[in-house]
Amino acid sequence: MDEASDEAVWRRVVVGDARAFGLIWDRHADRVVRHLLSMGHQPADAEELAASAFLELWRRRSVVRFVEGSVLPWLLVTTRNVARNAARAHRRYGKLLAALPSPAFAPDPAEDLADRDASLRLLRQTIRSAKPVDGDLLAMTALEGFSVGDAAVAVGLTEAAARSRLSRFRSQLRTQITSESPAQGGS
Repeated sequence: MDEASDEAVWRRVVVGDARAFGLIWDRHADRVVRHLLSMGHQPADAEELAASAFLELWRRRSVVRFVEGSVLPWLLVTTRNVARNAARAHRRYGKLLAALPSPAFAPDPAEDLADRDASLRLLRQTIRSAKPVDGDLLAMTALEGFSVGDAAVAVGLTEAAARSRLSRFRSQLRTQITSESPAQGGS
């Protein structure tokens, strides 16, 4: 048997020659990764699965079969098995996560703090009930610091239309808050 065959190199692996295992890796790692890619795996997953297949090759080094002096056929079959086992484990994990009860709803503490002030609560309710474009305009100009012109472009309006909508919406907010909030000594 010629010294260049996998079988000859493998005899050195079995007696503890780490460089010989590195030679097997160098010979076949790219082919194993390409095989996994052709099976539809993403590159990062293919590299991880290839490493697992080579680990299995090392772990089962005493029972490896050679075809015409090459370990590649055994390695490709093992690679497919490793990939199937990983997919099965992934499905089981997904089923486990799906079977777990959903976490209990926990309200946002910031909302609790804001709701303590009646004016803020009314403001938030009014903004939530507004037309989405009006809420977007208000948020972009009042909270995010965009100019009315930039906000208008973002929501697909002219600047004049955006100014008009903002003016009406602010007026609606003032009316809503002053009419529903407790008297505060003036309007």
